[in-house]
Parts: sequence; structure tokens; C-alpha cells
Amino acid sequence: MTEKQNNVKEKDYDKESRELLKTFVGELNSSDIRKGEYPKLASADLKYTASLQSKRLNEKNSDIRYDYDTDSAINGSAIKLDKDTRYITRMPFYIAESKTEYLVGGKVRKREKLQKTMYANAIWLINQNKNESYVCPNCGAVSTVKQLLSGCPFCKTRFLMSDLFPKITNYYDRSTKGTINSSVLPFSLLGILIVLCIYGFMNFDTLKTVFMSDDMTAKIIQGAWLSGCVVVGAISGFILKLAANIIYVLMYTIFYIPSLIRLVRTKRKLPEFMRGFEKNFTLDHFIGKLIYLIRTMVYSNDYENCAVYSGGPTENQCKDIIDMTYFGFVNARNYYIENDYAYVDMDVRMYTYSCKGHRVSKKSEVFNLLVYKSIHAETDYGFSIHKIECKNCGSSFDAAREKHCPFCKSEYDISDYDWVIKEFRKK
Repeated sequence: MTEKQNNVKEKDYDKESRELLKTFVGELNSSDIRKGEYPKLASADLKYTASLQSKRLNEKNSDIRYDYDTDSAINGSAIKLDKDTRYITRMPFYIAESKTEYLVGGKVRKREKLQKTMYANAIWLINQNKNESYVCPNCGAVSTVKQLLSGCPFCKTRFLMSDLFPKITNYYDRSTKGTINSSVLPFSLLGILIVLCIYGFMNFDTLKTVFMSDDMTAKIIQGAWLSGCVVVGAISGFILKLAANIIYVLMYTIFYIPSLIRLVRTKRKLPEFMRGFEKNFTLDHFIGKLIYLIRTMVYSNDYENCAVYSGGPTENQCKDIIDMTYFGFVNARNYYIENDYAYVDMDVRMYTYSCKGHRVSKKSEVFNLLVYKSIHAETDYGFSIHKIECKNCGSSFDAAREKHCPFCKSEYDISDYDWVIKEFRKK
């Protein structure tokens, strides 16, 4: 075993991933999404879709405020994800109180205050040094890898290149406690009302006679019985709450069992297919790419110049969505190779928040997308750099974000380097 391999093994990625998540959430709390701000630890893909989301928020005159209580968070373990030779991947999570506010016209229209479990994908690239020197493939000038991410500072050439790590490539949260309401008070009030109604119905004549008479002893006895009904009703609230939780969990489990089965099958079958031509394929990295593609399609208003879409003319059917998070379920419906291109037909379940007028609503939705990429363009999990040059006029531009050359309007196809959407729809 080499010295570098020893250093990788000795590093405590579990602990560092939890620290990365806490820092990321702290940055998210203070970010103004509407102004295009986003955590520094977010991947380039996350930051780009956040810039599209900020435009959507401005179009809808809406805003989002995140508030995760990182001080009272209960740290969970960091789950080890897929194994490969160049990526180190962990899924840290913790439980914390959170509050999310959705505003329209400066007024809060929807507020979620829940205890949530926050999950994230934290990824390191083994032996990557963002400050190492690199010679520009176009002009030969020496720059750092970090500088080249935004283009060569000397000749202005743009590149397709891997991100700088460690990064948070994806995150999502789930409610941890409660069903309809996390407080037992509404259930206790309902229990008291039910018990009092039952007692009053069964003893209506007695109560009417007693409280219309001058018999104080009888009134005191009936008052004691009514007080007992209140106590019994309050206690029954806990039972109602427990029953509601059990029913909720059962219904939730039954409803999502098919999705869970499809997820397990996808985790087993898709890597087998992909590693036939991409030996270092990582499912979690691929899911992060799919989420980026979905967010790009949902928040984009210009599909004609969308670099990640090569399908036919279509209108954006998701123009009311202002926020979305990954639900945790994916399903590989089909995958095949055709004319040296790999095609994968995927369903991805997301929580979406839509703004219509002054109303903000939440919904669980499934997005279907057919993506494709050249089988000869294996994802380079080490540092990679590809010069972007228009085949028509030779100009360099950001082809990861723009489909057409801004100088001659020729189309640039990035499917030789990365995944592109052929078909996209909301189911």
C-alpha cells in the first residue's frame, strides 16, 4: 500500500463530513436565495441552479428563508456510500429543529416549523489540489486549477472541467416527528370534546334537572364527573395522537413500498450496467447529476438555449415551482446502449413548492427524464479539463450553461463529455 493510500485511509471522513454539513447549513441559513447567494461549499451545479431559482423567485415576487438550528443539532452517523477508486463519498445527517418560510409580496404565505433529519452527499476527490499549477491548454499560461474554473485569466478560454472538492453535491431533509401537527394539544382538545359530548348525550336529562335545581350537592357531584371527563378526554388525546401516528406510518409505508422496491432494484442493477463502460461509476454521484438536470429544467425559461437539453421544442410546464428538494426515491425504468450512446430512463421523486398568486403549496411529484451520453466519454473522477471551442467560429464560451455559441449561434453538443436530457416531463 502506498503512502498516499495510507493517508487517505487514515483521514476521518465521517467526522469531516458532519462538519461540512454543519458549515453548509450555517451558510444556507444566512444565504439570500433571491439575490443569488448560496453556500460556498455547494457544488458548481448547485450554485448554477440556485442562480436560476433566484430568477424564478424574482418573477414570482417571492422569497425563501431557511433557519436550521445547528446549535441544538443531534449528530448522526455518516453513512458510507458507493465505493470507487477516486471518490470518497459520505452521507452525513443530523436531527435539528428547522423553520422554513415562503414569502410572497413580503408576507409569509407558508411556514414549516418541524423537527427534521437533514441528509447530504459530501464528496472528496482523492489527491485533488485546487491550488496546484496547471498550464492552459490554449495559450500555455500557468494558472491554478481554481482560477481555470471560471476560464483562463490570460486568454479567456473556457473549459469543461471537474469541480473542486470537498463539496456538498446534494442535500435534503425529512420530517422527524409528528403527523398532522407535532403538538398533542389539538388531539387533547378533541378528546375532551368527544368525552364531554358522550357524557352529555348519555346524561342529558340528569344534567338538565341537576343544574336547574337548587341541590348544591348534586351540582358538585356532576361538576366532579364533568371534571373527570375533561381529564379522561385530555389523556385520550395522547391515545388519539399515538393512533394518528400509527395510521400515518402504516399508510406512508404501504404507499411507498413500491418506490422502495424500485429504489433497491435500481441500486443493484444500474451500477452493473453503467460499469460495463464506466468502471468508476458512482450511483450517488449520478443521482446528484440527475437532480441538477431536473432543477435546471424546472427553473429554466429558455429551453432553446439550455445546454443540458437536446429534445424537441417544448414549453416549461413547471413555471410555478419556486423550491424543490430530493425525496430519496429514484427508479431506473430502462437503460440501453444505442449508436455508441448510453441512454437511461429515470424517475426521480421530489417535494415541490409552487407559488400561484399569493398562495404557496407543497406537493410530492415524480419527474421522468431520458438522459444520454457517449459511452466513450467515461466520467473522469480525477481532475479533468476540456477546452471549449466552437466548431464553426472557434470562439470559447461556457458550454456547460449555454447550448449555442454567443458569437455565431452554432449549437454545441456536450453529450460527448456529460449527460444530456433527451426527454423530460412531470408525471
